[in-house]
This record gives sequence, structure tokens and C-alpha cells, in this order.
Amino acid sequence: MYMDMQGEALDRLHAVIHAHPQWQWEIDERHRFTKVAEGLLELMGRERASVLGEPVNAFMTPAEAARVNRFFASGPKAFSCAISRHLHANGSAVALESDAVVLEDENGAFSGYRGVARGVMDLAHAENVYRMMAIYNTAPSALCLIGRDGRYLAANAAYAAIHGIPAEALVGRKVAELMPGAGQSIRRSLTLLEAGQDVPAQEIEHQGKFYQVLANPVHNLMGQVIGITAALTDITDRKQAEQKLAEINRKLEYYANNDHLTGLPNRRNVDEVLADEVRRAMRSNHPLSVLMIDVDYFKKYNDHYGHLRGDDCLRTVAAELQKSLHRYCDVVGRYGGEEFVAILPGTDAIGALKVSGAILHAISALNMPHTQSRYGKVTLSIGAASLEDAPHAQGVEETCDALLQTADRALYTAKLSGRNTVYGMSTGELDELLSDS
Repeated sequence: MYMDMQGEALDRLHAVIHAHPQWQWEIDERHRFTKVAEGLLELMGRERASVLGEPVNAFMTPAEAARVNRFFASGPKAFSCAISRHLHANGSAVALESDAVVLEDENGAFSGYRGVARGVMDLAHAENVYRMMAIYNTAPSALCLIGRDGRYLAANAAYAAIHGIPAEALVGRKVAELMPGAGQSIRRSLTLLEAGQDVPAQEIEHQGKFYQVLANPVHNLMGQVIGITAALTDITDRKQAEQKLAEINRKLEYYANNDHLTGLPNRRNVDEVLADEVRRAMRSNHPLSVLMIDVDYFKKYNDHYGHLRGDDCLRTVAAELQKSLHRYCDVVGRYGGEEFVAILPGTDAIGALKVSGAILHAISALNMPHTQSRYGKVTLSIGAASLEDAPHAQGVEETCDALLQTADRALYTAKLSGRNTVYGMSTGELDELLSDS
């Protein structure tokens, strides 16, 4: 495992290397030994003459040599606690743990590595490590080790299967090459781990599947975080079930707030919006208007054309009403049967009449046949109610009722006037009419 070291961390690593001359080694840019301490030669059971000038991987099995080659090919600037397995002169296995820094020539060009290596286990322990690695490689969970520079240091078969490539081909590659956006997540995780904090479980999507990622730190002997071990658990089935449930909840919420036939807000939704707008009007003392809209002679339309054509008619009217209200704050909903209600915040009586006139013109321009109507086509009657001065002493519910009652009374008057028209009335006028009667 390796890490990009700077400042004090790199200084400490240099100090560790120089403090243990009995374990020192140096290799050139082609990874050939140029210096080997006596203690290291004893661990390997070899003579100095047989080691100097030979590449590091000359004393390894082919598989281990290939792994070490990939490690060096990734170009680490410094590394710590890197475990490598070497062949003793008697054919037994020797495990070494190395720390190293880059060497540069007088021109600043890479010229090799200087480091120290320590024997970390005897043959019996080495066999245990091999068995542990076999368990790691055959574990059903997807596991990987990631260095500080965001490159893979190791991965088991289950993790490699996620990407569809051999595990050994992952070593040395940037995680972000295979999982875009992973670089930023790794940096955040390292920041938390270095501060001694846990990394929260994350959920990621990759190639159509979902995984939960658990990250833990890997420390060197100096206690520094030199990498991350990550475990990925496939949660695709659970995630898909959650998405289906969320979609069902969205549909339920939609049907709870919208009319199933026209898709407009339903009566309950309209009442809630009206209450909110009344509160806003009472706070800001802004005007508020409500339109009660009715399709003329609709019962005759249903009786003559049938209920299916009647449903089509209501859907067409609803769509035209939505198009006629241009402001984002205006709301129109189906209030029941062939009746619709439009809420116009910040609109006074004159504005309400203008909007109503535009609606009548738009519906008339559709030229939907209605042979049972005196106009020969589908038309609307509209009652407009305006709240010019919100009565602060009156409650929200009472004010909402007053607006709707006024709009209903105005609609009744529009129908008496021959339909296909609009009649406007303020809540104050309704009060006067009721008091006179």
C-alpha cells in the first residue's frame, strides 16, 4: 500500500528509513538492487553478490512478481507497510514489510527507491496469510483495498465481477476510471478517517445496480491512514422495492390531491389552496379573486352525446382553463361535476373580469358542438368573486366561505342572464344582498 506523503509525514518516513540501516535497501529505476543491508540478506538466506544487480521480482513466484510489477508501474512517490512475498534460498516463503521513498538524480528525474524491509512472519504464519487471502478472494462480499491516491491495491473475485474484469487487472488502476465520481468520495472518506471519525454508509449506483459501501481505514505502523478497505453489498432488490413503494406513494398522493378525470386539483386541494391564499391576502392586504365556472347545459350534453363524450368534454375544458391562466400562482381545479373553481391571488375585480373574458373566448374558439345548447357549441358561465379588503376581524374559514358563496351567487346571476357570460361581485355586495333580503 502506498500514500502521497508531504511535509511532516514524509519527513517521518525518511527518518524511519535512515534509523534502520540494518534493514536498508535501494533499487534503481529498473527496480534492480543496488544496495542490500546484511539483515535483509539474512532474512532472504542469500549472498550479497547473488542479489546486487538483480531485479526485485527475481526472488518471487511469477504471480507475486507480476503483482509487484503492477505496483511499481503505478508510480508511487512513497509507500508504507507494503507486504511482498519472497523466496528464501532454501525455497521457503518469506514475507517482508517495506517502507520506501523515491530517489531522484541531480536533474530531479526518478532514479529508484530507498527503503527498509522487515520480516513480519515465519513460514507457519505465512501459510496462515495465504489461507486468509484465499478466504478474502472467495468471500461472497465484494471487497477491495484503495490507496490514498485513489488506486486499487487489491480486490477479490466478487468485487472484480462487478466490473467484469479480472481482479489482478484492477490493481494500480484509478477507482474513478471505473466508477466516475468516486475520487471525491474517497477524498471525503480519507478526511473523516484521518480525523478519527467513521465514514457513513453510502449508497451508489453502478451499471444499473445499487450497492451499499462500507469504508474502514488501513493504518501503517506509525498510525497513519494509508488507505481504505471497502466492502460493497448488492442492495438492488431492496432499492427497487423502495423505488416501487415510493412510486406507489407518489401515485397515492397524486390521486389524493387531483381529480382522476381531468388531472386538475380536486375539491379538497382547491379548498387548501384557497385557505393559504386567504391567509396571504389578510397578511399583505392584497386583493384576491375566485372564479366559479360551470359548463352550460352539461346535463343535456351528457344525455345527448353520452357520458364518454361528456368526460372528453370536461377534459378539454380543463386543459383550456389551465392554458388560460398564465401566472404560476393561479390555480384551477375541478370542484365537482361540471363545475370548476379558479383562484387568482393578487387579482382585483377588474382583473378577474378580464381573466374570465379570456376564458370565455378560449372555450368559444374551440367550437365544440353542443346541439342542445342555445349557442350550438360548448360555452361557460362564470361567477367572479373579489375580496378587495380582507376583513382582519374575520377568520380564514369564514372568509373562504364568503368568497365561495359570493362566487356561487355571481354564477347563479350569470346563468339567469342567459349563460355564456361572466358576472362579478364582491363579498361586500353579497353581504348587502343578504342583509336586504
